[in-house]
Amino acid sequence: MPEGVLAVLRELERADEQIGTALVDLDRLADDLDSVRATVDELKAFAARLPAEREGCAVGLERAWAETSAAQQVLEEAEAAVRAAAPEVAQEAERFHVRARDRASMAERRVAEAAAARGDLENRAGKATIEGHELHARARKLAAELRGRPRFAEHAGKEPGPGLDGVKAWTEVARASLFVARGQLSIEREAVIRQANELGAVALGEPLSSMGTGALTRRVEQALG
Repeated sequence: MPEGVLAVLRELERADEQIGTALVDLDRLADDLDSVRATVDELKAFAARLPAEREGCAVGLERAWAETSAAQQVLEEAEAAVRAAAPEVAQEAERFHVRARDRASMAERRVAEAAAARGDLENRAGKATIEGHELHARARKLAAELRGRPRFAEHAGKEPGPGLDGVKAWTEVARASLFVARGQLSIEREAVIRQANELGAVALGEPLSSMGTGALTRRVEQALG
């Protein structure tokens, strides 16, 4: 009966739309998981570099302080030379003093730059710690969203273990489970579309290439009047 054919096609169309919505939702979850995993990798890479960068900052600051101390000593000698210089060597003593003063100023700037670099590094380390806690909370929220979903393995909804390693391990499990769930939905959608096309071909009395369920339903509606 035409009405029966259309009823089934419309039901298949609704099923197709529902599966499509579910697939979009899984794609969103996949993007969120990929974002979490990428951030974990960035934070772990920074943590691995941090000891060496801290040592480099400490060495740089120590070297800058040593240069400042040496430059200050030379400056004091230059100032004393200016005070004690005879008239015939006063100009040379003044030039020596100018160079010593410039050297001391440069050394002080290096100290300030080295201290700023160390401060910036510690600020980034503090932010990385906070970001790690926020990332763990984000991962727990995603795990809760996956928990109890059909087609998802039970361990995908478990809370991540402690630290960045725990989050990284959880993302791998959740991503694998999501991949399986998406594959199952895609198979179901293909079956719905195939069934709709087979029914449409019978209703129209002609072979059909694979059409979307919506377009197919509209075509059969028009053909059946």
